[in-house]
Amino acid sequence: MIMRLGVCQLAPAAGDPSRNAETVCRLLDECDAEVLVFPESFMTGYGADLAGIREETENAISMVSDKCRETGKAVSVGSPRWSGDSVRNSMLFLSPDGDSFYDKSHLARFGVYSEDGFEEGQGPGMGTYRGILFGMCVCYDVFFPEILHGCSLRGASVNICCAASAVQSKPFLDAVLPARALENVSYLVYSNNVGRMNGLEMHGCSRILDPFGRTVAECGTGETVATAEIDTDFLAECRRTRRHLEDYRSDVEWLGRRRGRTGLLGDRQKSINAMTKSPIRSRGGPAR
Repeated sequence: MIMRLGVCQLAPAAGDPSRNAETVCRLLDECDAEVLVFPESFMTGYGADLAGIREETENAISMVSDKCRETGKAVSVGSPRWSGDSVRNSMLFLSPDGDSFYDKSHLARFGVYSEDGFEEGQGPGMGTYRGILFGMCVCYDVFFPEILHGCSLRGASVNICCAASAVQSKPFLDAVLPARALENVSYLVYSNNVGRMNGLEMHGCSRILDPFGRTVAECGTGETVATAEIDTDFLAECRRTRRHLEDYRSDVEWLGRRRGRTGLLGDRQKSINAMTKSPIRSRGGPAR
């Protein structure tokens, strides 16, 4: 299967979820990509004051979700996600197949970054579109390889990292992104913010990498959309050449838990069901 992905490096309107949803919906109509990937916190703008905009944000998410069903396309977009009195820094995967989310697990509290006020996520998440699984992580998460590695072991063909990465972090992202793609022998989409926001200058440089870590599309430092095709036949060929996933030693207690030889791969279908259970909205059902 061949599918076109679009990485959308655009500056959101701070504190205006409705306007940002309109931008996403417009691109769903105009862009020839089947899956559009937006940066971290795009629905509200990175660092925006979240007080009083929960309802508008959730309505904006429903608007984009409905548009995905109308167009038959999918969107990955960063957004705060409220649950009770807590709020998490999340990635949403909105798809005709059902909506899913991932809550950022590793909150940045160093240097120029501060995510005080957000609650940490507690597990992995994947989205699905036309039978293809998408692994998810948010910005600083990409420096913790087990997140996307786990998604790839569970069948993800494409991994996504949405980010709000400032110019100070660019050398580190340039180093780690090819490694994340190659070690998982998976396509990788990196969608970063661009321009000045929350006192930081975002470096942009969003890109799509192939399973060997080679950049196949990139955005540079301005507002733009870059697209590239993914090919599941080529992915299978890459994985026959580089057997990183097939040769993973799940019988070894790497992270403090010992599992049987079948390990993660043996529980693959159970894990996929749990990670793509469409907790925002089930297939065709009402938003909640």
